[in-house]
Amino acid sequence: MKISKKLVIRYFILFFIVISINFILPRLMKADPFLFLSSEGADDISGLSEKQIEQYYIYYGLDRPLWQQYLFYLKSIFTGNLGFSISKTLPVTTIIFSHITWTISIVLSSLTITIFLGIFLGIISAYNRENLFGKYTYLFFVTLSQIPPFLIGFGILVIGAFYIPSLPIAGGITPFLKFEWKYEVLLDILKHAILPTLTLIVVRFPHFFMLIRGKMIVEMSKRYAFIEKAKGFNDMYILCKHCLKNAITPLITEALLSIALILQGSLIVENVFKYPGIGRLLKEAVFARDYPLLQGIFLFMVCITLGISLISEIIKENEKIG
Repeated sequence: MKISKKLVIRYFILFFIVISINFILPRLMKADPFLFLSSEGADDISGLSEKQIEQYYIYYGLDRPLWQQYLFYLKSIFTGNLGFSISKTLPVTTIIFSHITWTISIVLSSLTITIFLGIFLGIISAYNRENLFGKYTYLFFVTLSQIPPFLIGFGILVIGAFYIPSLPIAGGITPFLKFEWKYEVLLDILKHAILPTLTLIVVRFPHFFMLIRGKMIVEMSKRYAFIEKAKGFNDMYILCKHCLKNAITPLITEALLSIALILQGSLIVENVFKYPGIGRLLKEAVFARDYPLLQGIFLFMVCITLGISLISEIIKENEKIG
């Protein structure tokens, strides 16, 4: 697999620009994180004196000129030391990794189900493209793809609350339940993950469905499909046996891009269901004006998004060469 030097340079420049924006954005917030901690709304620290606030400024390096803060920020990125959270008083990397497992579980679960459902229904819809089933399923999923994720999340939340009361509608585990590798605990975690995962599936599934359906219809119009049909094979056999093979490459690219898109969608969905993942953590960091934690979360999201995008472009470039 060949990697273009221009592509690597372009992504390096893009990464540098994005992490610079990541540094600037939290500092544009018109709020002081230590004054917030001194207020009555603080959870971890309250009643800080002016001297204590000054000491915290020195400790976190916020008393330095902005350019010195920026250089220290770049150093922390390349050394992997993202500092301590202001609001939670723990290492940023520790906090992120304690929440990312929750997010990854629902992202990968939803992506797996979405791919299989997209292939299945996409093939069926392509096969029935001339009848009412094919036309109306396409129209339905096109309409569904235009609904914002938070509205889908609230809709599923309401349906779950009224019609499936046995499913939890908030949190990742029952309060005060100790995490252990036991059937009861794992079942409880699974129940809490069902509605957020279902929301992510509904959000992303229409795109996979339309991709597979469109690709299958295009492949069915190619010469080899007519030759196979002339041999006596039906459309469904040709779609599954031959056309699907030619649709694998764009499907892989779409699956990679969907990881980043579903991850971004989870930021909204987790706040709807109060799921303890990165999205929920991001909201807490924003409310606490926690610069180091905000920077760490954004950096994590940027690395995943750009990394997946780079891999997708490399696959496309090698496909053209091949």
